[in-house]
Order: sequence, then structure tokens, then C-alpha cells
Amino acid sequence: MNEKMQSDEMNRAAQIICAVGDDSQHGLSLNSESQYFFTRDVRGVLPYTLVGKHAMSQGDPACEPGDRERLIEEYLAFCKKQGYRPIFNSVSDEMADVLKSRGFRVLRYGEEAVLTLKSYSLAGGKKGALRRNVAKLNRAGIVSIEYCPQTFRDMALEKEISALEEQWFADKQLKLTYSVGDLQFDRPYGRRYFITRDARGELLTVLSFLPYRRKKGYCVDVMYRKLDGPTGAMEHAIISAAVKMKEEGVEEVSLNIAPLAGIDVTKPDTVRVEKLMYEIFTNMDFGYDFKNLYRFKSKFDPSVWKPRYLVYDRRIPLVRLATSITNAKGAADPALYRKYKKFFISLLLSPERYREPEKEEA
Repeated sequence: MNEKMQSDEMNRAAQIICAVGDDSQHGLSLNSESQYFFTRDVRGVLPYTLVGKHAMSQGDPACEPGDRERLIEEYLAFCKKQGYRPIFNSVSDEMADVLKSRGFRVLRYGEEAVLTLKSYSLAGGKKGALRRNVAKLNRAGIVSIEYCPQTFRDMALEKEISALEEQWFADKQLKLTYSVGDLQFDRPYGRRYFITRDARGELLTVLSFLPYRRKKGYCVDVMYRKLDGPTGAMEHAIISAAVKMKEEGVEEVSLNIAPLAGIDVTKPDTVRVEKLMYEIFTNMDFGYDFKNLYRFKSKFDPSVWKPRYLVYDRRIPLVRLATSITNAKGAADPALYRKYKKFFISLLLSPERYREPEKEEA
């Protein structure tokens, strides 16, 4: 697909997502890595990323609720015709049920942390540390500012942000792609951007939020912070942005998904892929530090934790499933890809506990 056609399809997908997109994950698919499946008979789109012959999508399809099953039916027929085997990542309960009825394997993938702004406050013992940090940084003169590139491009600010981004990735020694967004100042697609500065004017944090539910909800996407900045700077930045959006009538802010959180390996019918994902959550600390990401979101004592699911074609072997996710996440960083792949393969093939046959779902 040439660049103009890809750009046109992305713009078309963005229009549909803006009109009917209710899932916080929709905006993550508006990037150069995605392809877009459009239905013939209903207004809808299902973005996907190809990894070999595996078609990986993120979140639920964007369409009216009553059109979901028709869109899925058409998409599965498309995948069959193309010889693709679909993998649906981070889908909702409803989407998981639709796919399970069609013979797909459904596994809990993680939990999405959501702040219901009407009732959310910093009161309560669970938020004590968060409340104290926010108050301390307010007293220190740290301020939150919204940047609106749709109205005016501030190239000096964007240069500052770029330098902070480079510092952030240099420290992490990685850059993830699939399921992790980009700032895209040239094509915001409804994003909102917030920065914080200290009393001396130093740039401390950068945040972007993706809209969903026709801008009644916003989902945290990109988060960068100054590495030697004050403790709690990112928490202060998120709360400051949420307060502003609450004042404007926004209903909820999603802190996005904590992948692999909430997986119960103590139940008697645990299958080996669930054990694998629990092992990754517990032990992997490169690329994604899943456990610390969950701890960070937990600081906010979210109003609700929404379960998210990984759904995939039963014919995909576990090794291929893991390496497909590896390929997608590490596409921009060969060193990270090699680390992921080595980690997955060692877990899948070495320990005896991963060799037992997978149990079929009832």
C-alpha cells in the first residue's frame, strides 16, 4: 500500500472512530503500522497489524453496538480468504463473548484502570500518598499546561518535548510500537496534550490522551517525564489533567491497561498460557515492567478495574502466539525483540510445567 492510500485509510478510520468509537483502545491503532478493515454494509472499522500471517488487532472494533457481530463476521471471512489467523488483543467482556461463541480461545489479558470523574477525588486512606505528593508539588509551583497543536504549533516547545522523549528512550534503551502510541503532533486525531513545568520553567512531564465515547472519555497514551524530576511528577501531571477535564464535563479518564494483571493461576483449570502470562507479569522487567506498571496505576485507586482479554485462533500454537506478540511489540527495536523472544521461548520450551497439554475450555 502506498503512503497516500495508507494516509487516506487512516483518516477514514479516524472519522469512524470519532463518530462511533466507544473503546479507549481505538486511537492506538491510528498509526503507520496499522491496516484497516472496513465493512461493506455497516459503518465500522477494525484496525489490525500483520505479523506474518497473523492479523493482530487492539481493542474492540469501532462500530455501533448492534453492528458488532456483523463486522466480526465480515472480518473473519476476510481473514479466512487472505489466509490470516486473527489475534484479538485487549478486548472487552462483550467482544470476548462474541468470539468465544465462534470457537476462539479466550484468556484474561489484563485490567484497565478507569477514573469515573464525577465521583473521583483524592480523599480516602488509599490515596494518602498520592494526595500528599500532589499537594507538595502544587506548593512547589509546578503547573500543568495544555498544548493545542491543532490551534497553534509551538515548535520551540515541540523541540523541548523531543529532547525529553529522546532522554526517556535512551534511559529505557527501547522503543515499543504495537499497543503503545506516539505524540503525532502533525495528526492529533483529537488527542489532548498536557505538559508540566516547575517553578523555574523546566519541562517535567509530557502526557497525551486519546479521546473515546465522543470525547466523554480520554485514555492516557504517551507518558514521558524528566528522569531527575521530583518524586510524584507524573502522578501530579495525570491528576492535574483529570481535574481540568472533569471541570469541562468529561466523564472518565482511563489510565489504560495494566497488561497481565489479574490472572489467577491458583484455579484448578489453569492452562499453560495463563501460567506463561503470569510468569511474564512476575519476572519480565525489560520493555514493559508489567508489575511496576500495575503498581503505578494502583496508586490512583481507580474507580473500576475493567477486565480485558486476549482472544486467538485455537490453531495458533503457543510458541507462535508469543512470538507474534513479540514481533509486533519489538518491531522498532531489534535488541528488544531478541530479548522478548528469548524470554518467551525459554519459558515455553524449558520448564517442565509448560509442557503439559492445554486444557480445553468448557
